[in-house]
Order: sequence, then structure tokens, then C-alpha cells
Amino acid sequence: FSVAGDIVGVYESSSPSEPLATGIVSGVTQKVINIAFDESHSDALNLSSDNTYRLLKLANDVTYKRIKKALITLNQYHTGPATRIIDVLFGLSEPSSAGLAGPVEFLNPSLDDSQKEAVVFSLNQREVAIIHGPPGTGKTTTVVEIILQAVKQGLKVLCCAPSNVAVDNLVERLAAYKERILRLGHPARLLESLQHHSLDAMLARSDNSQIVADIRKDIDLTFAKIRKLPRKEEKGSFRTEIKALRKELKEREEAAMIETLKAANVILSTTTGASPDGPLKLLPDNYFDLVVIDECAQALEASCWIALLQARKCILAGDHKQLPPTIISHKAASKGLSLSLMERLIDKYGDRLVRMLTVQYRMNDSIMQWASQALYGGKLTAHSSVVHHLLKDLPGVTLTEETSIPLLLIDTAHCGLFEMEVEDEQSKGNPGEVRLVDSHIQALTSAGLKARDIAVISPYNLQVDLLRQCLLHRYPGLEIKSVDGFQGREKEAVILSFVRSNAKGQ
Repeated sequence: FSVAGDIVGVYESSSPSEPLATGIVSGVTQKVINIAFDESHSDALNLSSDNTYRLLKLANDVTYKRIKKALITLNQYHTGPATRIIDVLFGLSEPSSAGLAGPVEFLNPSLDDSQKEAVVFSLNQREVAIIHGPPGTGKTTTVVEIILQAVKQGLKVLCCAPSNVAVDNLVERLAAYKERILRLGHPARLLESLQHHSLDAMLARSDNSQIVADIRKDIDLTFAKIRKLPRKEEKGSFRTEIKALRKELKEREEAAMIETLKAANVILSTTTGASPDGPLKLLPDNYFDLVVIDECAQALEASCWIALLQARKCILAGDHKQLPPTIISHKAASKGLSLSLMERLIDKYGDRLVRMLTVQYRMNDSIMQWASQALYGGKLTAHSSVVHHLLKDLPGVTLTEETSIPLLLIDTAHCGLFEMEVEDEQSKGNPGEVRLVDSHIQALTSAGLKARDIAVISPYNLQVDLLRQCLLHRYPGLEIKSVDGFQGREKEAVILSFVRSNAKGQ
């Protein structure tokens, strides 16, 4: 179980057919796997230390079922809040002309002109607005401002992203403004520091929580009485009592949930977590005024429709020039599943629905220039705070050759640094490049740069493994990930190992 969030089943070793309970992995260490179970499993989980149990990772078909249900609903959709969105997104009608709202009083005074323009444009659009945010241009900052402005207008907002990390990033930013937010999703999949914004935590703090706890206690006590009764016929009255208590419990829990959901101005979840078969089923059909999808270019279009069917207007943010949705099936990708909704709409409508953020705050101008020319039409400019920014300018970092240049390209041709030939291994590795990376990290850390401020990334998982084996025991704070695993993150220094080097020139 490599990641928190995996679904697992607990089985008796002697009876492996049916799981005693299913849960979600909340953390993994060398010796311990922590699993979070629903309270409904409490009866089944009287595990004995005398017995042995097996833990099996289970297939998660929830996402597939939710996407399929959304597509069936979309196919059968005739009237409802999302009618205009559907027509525009499928080209059945043209986008309406933008409204003219009054002057916007920005809540974040540090927004640049392109960010301000994107905010105003998004608020004025009637059905769809797209924010194109290249790396380091403050896309999430802009999205947060749009959400806050929408709330200021009295709108109810559903905010989604394809990953829990991206959703938690938005939760963190919105929480800083003391906004009334609610995070949907299993607590085991949320950052620990943000769990007090989760539905479970909010319910635990609600006025109904003590009543609900008392009813649960009554149910447990009644179960205990039943176990002590010898005759079956004596248990009947107690079972009736449990049935009545469970009905009251359900009603109380639903009332508390509705109250908590309606108290929030912004509800946040993953794209599949926004499914109307979850907590959102308790809200009216036309409850949300606006759906915001961040990192939309990384999301399957099919998953976006789970949220899009719930509002009259949507705002999509992302960068279709970076990583597309992850599609394992080549057949599915060739039939269009790898084309994101954001990219499809930009291809169709162009600048009519899009505003691009053009000032980047992340990298030296020399690093930015290639990406700007090759991918963004030369439109990016580096903010004055980073335009000439070098490692030697950081506190505690000394002037060396490695810290005084912004971009270093190392050509390994004709150096004998060939990639590994590993039988039955689909991934690639290059031990020579690992040694090269090692020596460069030594030079940077010797100059005073902290290992936690360095990232090493590679397109190949085998190379990531080789780098970790070589470096992590000496540099515990160093972050080593695949290219897509590091998407959206930033560090003071990034070392990229390309790996490929062979006689065939592949």
C-alpha cells in the first residue's frame, strides 16, 4: 500500500472469502499501516490478538461508477440549471455576451494586471470562463480571488480539482481569508492540518453532535443487552427498539449534514467527490450558482461533468500546455479521452472564453524564455522579484560557479553514460546520470543551499528509484519524484535527469 487513500479489506486468514470490514489507508510507515474505518464497521472489528488477519488492497470502482452515472445524466439532460453550460460546451449555441458588472474591489491588493483582468472577465461571463495559468503565474491566487468575489456577490460555489492535493491547496488559501468553507472527502485522504474543515469534523462540532452520540450509545447498549439474552423470542422487542433508534439517528445525521452544507459559502471536493450520490444529494438540484474547476487541464472531461451538471455557470482554470489527464488505455486516448475539456474549449472558442496570466513569479528570465517562446507565444514576462534571481542571492548561500548561473545544461554525449538495459523492465534508468546528479547536489549543498530547497525529477520511475537509493540517506530533505509527481510544485533548484542515452539514438 504505497499511498494513503488506498481501499483495503480486512480478512480472517481462516475465512478469506468475505472481508470483515473495508477501510481506507490513512498512513504507511516501515512497520505500521494505519487504516481508517467507518463507525458502521465497529461490530465486525472485534479483532482478537490470538488470530491472524490478512489485508488486501481492493479495486476502487467508485470513480468509474460516478463518471458513468454523470454521463448517463448528461445524455438524458433536457431542462435544468446546467442547460446553457451544456449547449455552450458542446457548441450547440454560442456563448452569451458578457455582462457588465460594477467596479471590482479586489480583496488581494497584490494582484497584477493580468490577474485582475482574469478576475473581472470571469465574473462578467454568463456561462463559461477559462483562466489559462502558465507555471508560476499565480493561477491559484487568481482562482481564490474569483471565488471570494463570487461569495461577496452572494453566490454559492462548488469548487473542484482532479486531485486531493490540489483541493487541499485551495482549502488552505481560502481558509486564510476566514471564508466559510467545507471540504468533502474521506478524512484519511485530507491533509491533517486541514481536517478541521472536513464534513466529519464540522459535524462533530455541530449542535446535533451530542444528540447523535447519545443515540449511538443507546444502540450499542441495546446490542449488548441482546447478546446477553438466551432466547430468540426475547430479542424481538429490542430489535424493534434498535430499528427506531437507527431511524432517528439517520434523521438527526441528515439534518445536521444539511445544516452544515448550507452554512458553507464554498464547498470543495475532488471532481469525483462532487457526485450527487454523496452528501450533496441532500441539497436542492439548483443549489449552486457557480462551479470552479482548478487544474482542469489535468482532469478527464468525463469527470468534470459530475460537477458541471450542478450549476448555471463554470470557471475552468489550468494549463493545457503542461501534463494532460493520465490515460492508461492507448485505445481510449486515441478516441479522445486524453483531450481535456479545457483544451477542447480553447481549440473551439479561443480568446473569446480565455484570459491568460502573463506575469510569472517563479523563475529567472533565462529559465522562462524557452517555455515562453515554445509554448506560450512569447507572452510571459518575469516579475522584477525573480527576473535576475540566482541561488547566490539566497540567505546563507555563497558565490560559486553553480550558484551564479540560472540555467545549466550538461551534454552527456560521448561520455559513456549509457542507460541501463534491463530485461522485462518497461521503465529506464541511467546510473551515470545518478552519479552526475549526486556531484551537483554536493556542490549546491556545500555552497549553503539546503537539501529541502532542491528537487530532482525524472520522466522514468526506475531512475527515480535509483536516485532515491543513492541520495535520500544522505539528504533526507531532498525531494525526488517523477515529472508528473512534481507537477505544480516549486523549489529553489530543480535538477532534471533525462535518462535516455543509447547507441540507437532513441
